Amino acid sequence: MIREAANPITAALTGAAVFLSACSGGTPDAEGETPSAERSDAVILDRTAQLALACSGCHGAGTEAIVDLSGYSQEQLETALTTYKAETEGSTVMHRFMRGYSDADIGAISAYLAREARP
Repeated sequence: MIREAANPITAALTGAAVFLSACSGGTPDAEGETPSAERSDAVILDRTAQLALACSGCHGAGTEAIVDLSGYSQEQLETALTTYKAETEGSTVMHRFMRGYSDADIGAISAYLAREARP
């Protein structure tokens, strides 16, 4: 059996994505207070950006082996990511990643990537 060498950056991004997907925005802050709605929105946006960071490791501009996500609409991205999640026989990294995300996460990631890819 051939084993792929572990890429430390990919491993770190994967670990960060798994860790961050378990976090929620409604936890008490350092002073023990639950964040206000305004602060909760900021936490959610930060979490979405962090989740989308896992995508940029392989799908960023300048990557030649894997498609660059620039130019894809939110709907195109969400359809593709939801399809990866739904394919029960799929065993690629994309299938595995998407199974770890909720539908809300996939929607947020798709919106973020589509917004960030605009010129």
